[in-house]
Amino acid sequence: MSLAPLSATAAEVTHFRTFGFVRLRGAHDDVAPAVAEAFEDVLGRSSPGRQAGAGVSRIAEHSDVLRAVLLADHRCPRLARRLLGTDVVYAGGDGVRHDGAVEWHRDGDHRALRLLKIVQYLDPLHSRTGALRIIPGTHRRGGSWDTFTAELDDPLRRLGMEPIDVPAFTVESSPGDLVAFDPHSYHASLGDCYGRRQITTTYASVPESDEARRELSDYLLADRPTLRESDDLPALT
Repeated sequence: MSLAPLSATAAEVTHFRTFGFVRLRGAHDDVAPAVAEAFEDVLGRSSPGRQAGAGVSRIAEHSDVLRAVLLADHRCPRLARRLLGTDVVYAGGDGVRHDGAVEWHRDGDHRALRLLKIVQYLDPLHSRTGALRIIPGTHRRGGSWDTFTAELDDPLRRLGMEPIDVPAFTVESSPGDLVAFDPHSYHASLGDCYGRRQITTTYASVPESDEARRELSDYLLADRPTLRESDDLPALT
């Protein structure tokens, strides 16, 4: 499979750093059918049938096609370095066929660790069919958004609105698009989400402090709990 390098324009980098996300339209148009086929093959081998709620951790490691598309250095790692502005390490990911909505949340509360999730949704997604929703700017650490947890945990009681009505940007997408976002942002997927398919690949900035190193080690160990810290973790130097 011959794949062109993947990167982002200066405007896309600024958009990501300002708002915490960016949509790369058509970045995977040429490989979207092959990616969908590989997704179904891997899930079929791990969870026979097409039931929603099925998923595979580190799905890219289970398919030559997905490994080439998602892990080759000139592809997603290059994009991650461009967006984060640092060298990066691969931190896992998954492939999931969802069985419902995902409520408002942020992935952990890392003070020093910087993560980037690169997502390809394998179905057209719109505001009422589970497209990713992000509250722009909430990826920034140390701001007033860090005290907003209670409101988003229960928006109906605290804000008087349904979760789907919380003001946010809806990142509608087609199967060939990539969506890259900082998972420290508040995000959700709401509406009629049954059967929504996605592949996520996660990268982390190489840590520059002891705190960031500890947070990355904890993240990797949580993703692969059978490992010890001295086993198969990437070099964090």
